[in-house]
Amino acid sequence: MQNQSFITEFIFAGRSQDPTVQKIVFVVVLLVYIATIVGNMLIVVTILYSLALLGSPMYFFLAFLSLQEKVSTPPSHQN
Repeated sequence: MQNQSFITEFIFAGRSQDPTVQKIVFVVVLLVYIATIVGNMLIVVTILYSLALLGSPMYFFLAFLSLQEKVSTPPSHQN
């Protein structure tokens, strides 16, 4: 049985066409993204500069998980 659906467009119902609302949502999402990146980098730096923590496998994997999240999830953008 083949897939019979042919979707040609995607409508994101929650988006506003009001430029003021778009700017507010952009700023909120940007602040959350920056806070996440800063938090992850703080985890990495704290663990890497604390040699006692780096010896523990849990902190070793936590540091690289934070670093991997930073590297592998670029911010999405629209054209």
